Amino acid sequence: MKPPKAQELVKEIEAHLPLPVHLTPEAAYALRQQGKNVRADETLQVTSVMDSGEMGGIVCAIESKVDKSVLAVSLTNLRVAAGHPLKARIEAYQKARVRKLSRQR
Repeated sequence: MKPPKAQELVKEIEAHLPLPVHLTPEAAYALRQQGKNVRADETLQVTSVMDSGEMGGIVCAIESKVDKSVLAVSLTNLRVAAGHPLKARIEAYQKARVRKLSRQR
């Protein structure tokens, strides 16, 4: 699947808000190190999304169902539930974004 352009994907995600997601284990660990009360197995809700440009990519505001805290997290650090209609499009974007970032290093 060809990775979607960020602006197109932002519009698609906005049409599906709130979007249920999980943090990657690495993102959950990094956020816990910053004192945030999150777990990789916790279902979070993307409540808004924006394209922050080439440097930051797509950024999502996620809300915990447990304590209602809101965090800004890169879409590349989120996992969409199996069966969600945007799962394949989001994963294509994530793979392309990670590839692009690794080439820049």
